[in-house]
Amino acid sequence: MTVTTAPEPALRRGVTGPGFFALAFGTIVGSAWMVLMGEWVSPAGPGGAVLAFMGMTLLMVPIAAAYAELVARVPRAGAEFVFVERAFGRWPGFVTGWFLTLYFIGIAAFEGLALSWFLENLFPALAGQTPLYTLLGKPVSAMDLGVGLTGAIVMTWLNASGATVAVGFQKVVTFAFLAASALLVVIGFAQGDPANWHPLFESAQGRSFGGGMFVMLGVAGMWLAGFQTAASAVEERAPGTSFTTVARAMMGAVAVAAIFYSLIILASASLIPWHDLNSGALPVAAAFDHALAGGVATKGILLVAMASLLKTWNAMHLSATRVILAQARAGILPATLAHIDARTGAPRRAALLVGLCTCLGVLAGRGAIGPIISMGTMCTTAIAALALFALMRLRATDSSGEKPAFLLPGGKPLLATIAIGATIVATAAIATPFGISAGMPVEIWLMLGWLAVGVALVTGRHVMTRPQNPPPQGEDVP
Repeated sequence: MTVTTAPEPALRRGVTGPGFFALAFGTIVGSAWMVLMGEWVSPAGPGGAVLAFMGMTLLMVPIAAAYAELVARVPRAGAEFVFVERAFGRWPGFVTGWFLTLYFIGIAAFEGLALSWFLENLFPALAGQTPLYTLLGKPVSAMDLGVGLTGAIVMTWLNASGATVAVGFQKVVTFAFLAASALLVVIGFAQGDPANWHPLFESAQGRSFGGGMFVMLGVAGMWLAGFQTAASAVEERAPGTSFTTVARAMMGAVAVAAIFYSLIILASASLIPWHDLNSGALPVAAAFDHALAGGVATKGILLVAMASLLKTWNAMHLSATRVILAQARAGILPATLAHIDARTGAPRRAALLVGLCTCLGVLAGRGAIGPIISMGTMCTTAIAALALFALMRLRATDSSGEKPAFLLPGGKPLLATIAIGATIVATAAIATPFGISAGMPVEIWLMLGWLAVGVALVTGRHVMTRPQNPPPQGEDVP
């Protein structure tokens, strides 16, 4: 007797253009701008920082367009994992998906740890608690665990409720953040003095202006990445939402992020001499407090930064859930993780797993923040470069003669150029920890351990046998 099982229901479709923009922009712009302003203006001055962000947009916008062509060719949840698996096969796909999972979950844990730190700055009475334990050289308090674990539970609930709920939350927070940011910029320019920008182009790090600009271009490339999360939700496009709309959302998110960074740099640097932005843990808040007495600015900016953090966390959780779903569909992870809840149309089991892993990351405490950021930078830059080579491969092997619904303009020369640019950025990101560490960087050991766990898991599951009941296919373009 042959027993057949019903195919899994499809992911519920309901994400529109504003939702894709909110996912992309919400991941690009987190809370780093508040903490790292001094590191942005030091290499080449405020003018150099603005030039770097606007110049790097010329690379990142075409990369976003290349991703739009990829999602048009492979319109499935899982983003880079499904692109690479389709182009190069299952083992390259496995490595891509496994490290993509590490990146998404690691950054989600980072957001939980950062949220606790922001709350301590907003309410100083919460700081100074007796640590519960020490890990990776940093104390871990009940505040860290309470905030991080509660946030992980909330994000898990949002994403287990379906893309409509999670992306709806994303849109509200993202557009509220943009409105608050516009107000900050207006205050900065109204209360500040452009004379504080001078010298507009100068390195404060003892290097030449050209050397500072080279550093800042790498920084700008890193902080304009993140639009890729929108690709994770392509299978959940609302009916009538075209691939061109998805492309415009991702490219627009990069451009708006670059404009935001540039304006907040100039607004902050107009309030106090820009060399002073190198001091203090929260330089942007310090600059605005100079214009608005009483600490009102610090509290307001902290609230804005916390809202920004939440949207990044939500987007990372959603993306991690979809890449786990995609790996389960391909037979790399247990098939049970490919389950779609019939009521919500969401990959609920995958969302719960992401929540659990985020909680484990939060337990590592603030000592894990440095390695998480370093691993995330290496993963996302290397995988972005690999995705562009996957697009080259898919173009070369496409024998259908049909053009995808969206095509990167510029032909082979543009694709080759941005692939080379992305490879240079990835190489710099991977080399950086080796230049800082005296021996083998701890993040490299962690990544090798993560890879070993993944290989053991996969080989233990009958060497990547595909599931007997693959996900419903229907049309190739959902």
